[in-house]
Amino acid sequence: MNSHEIDYKIIGEDIQIVEIELDPNETVIAEAGSMMFMEDGIQFETKMGDGSQPDQGFLGKLLQAGSRMIAG
Repeated sequence: MNSHEIDYKIIGEDIQIVEIELDPNETVIAEAGSMMFMEDGIQFETKMGDGSQPDQGFLGKLLQAGSRMIAG
């Protein structure tokens, strides 16, 4: 997976958030449940896994999710 530098800003002291500015056709992968809000024009897509293996089949993703549940 190719990546490049993204524009971001860390906001807050004790409780922090990260504000990310996306360029057109740019994507970001976030932890499940961590998205707080997004502006109009942003397309939100949910996928199983962490995005590191985009060509992995459904069964592989299911086994990976199961192993994460067992490991905690």
